[in-house]
Amino acid sequence: MKLSLLLVMALLSSACANPVEEFHLAPAPNMERADLYYLPSSSTLKAVLVLCPGVNRSGEELVSSPVWQKFARSNNLGLVGLSFSSPLNHIKDGLGYYYASKGSGDQLLEGIRNIYGGDPPLLLYGFSGGAQFTSRFEEYAPDHVLTWCAYSAEWWDIPLHKAQNPPGLVACGESDAVRYGASITYFKQGRAVGKPWVWISLPRTDHENSPLLDDFVRKYFSACLNGGSNLSRGVWVDVDTKLIVSEQEAQNHPSLSAWLPTQQLYDDWKTIHEP
Repeated sequence: MKLSLLLVMALLSSACANPVEEFHLAPAPNMERADLYYLPSSSTLKAVLVLCPGVNRSGEELVSSPVWQKFARSNNLGLVGLSFSSPLNHIKDGLGYYYASKGSGDQLLEGIRNIYGGDPPLLLYGFSGGAQFTSRFEEYAPDHVLTWCAYSAEWWDIPLHKAQNPPGLVACGESDAVRYGASITYFKQGRAVGKPWVWISLPRTDHENSPLLDDFVRKYFSACLNGGSNLSRGVWVDVDTKLIVSEQEAQNHPSLSAWLPTQQLYDDWKTIHEP
């Protein structure tokens, strides 16, 4: 009986999702696949949300999610799922699709132009291998990015000081021993060069998808979409004490501080983040 109920719920959930389409690109050097799954739209979009799964995975399932589709429709967003792949030896050698400056970043932009037209601002959310691509795409093309979240990467590039620094979120599960140290170090390095980032340490979480983080990311992205990317409107917080601090305190101790776009989001952050 319980199994039948779960099956019915799953069918109802899938029935609420609109069908997705696939766009093929010619793979860049050191890539084996360069496809995008997307939710068609006939309206003028505010931005495009790009969901980036783990290493060499397909983003079709993410774009097919009724939750992400509802979020996209509610915020007038295009919805794209990354489906890039590279041989693992090229990924580890710094030549694969993780490295947006080597061709994969331009492929994403080309695909979005073909799918939706023009160059709408992008929101990117990547997990694991997807976090690798997300963090490097933001560094490579910050003028195309409104905001982003990179969750749980094993290694990161050193963030560079740039004129454009879209607000972003770096996260990792506290039980993900392989990636936690690298992730918090990346956050601190970014803050040290003045990037308006926020850090989330997820309690009792290993290297896995997190519905709690997904929900927070949706709220964070909504805040940025609705004018919250203006640094003068947000709040600065201490990532250890979780207290609000002044902008001057944040400047004096950048690697201990983080920026949130709204006061309301601060309350949500305090709930999900455990130093």
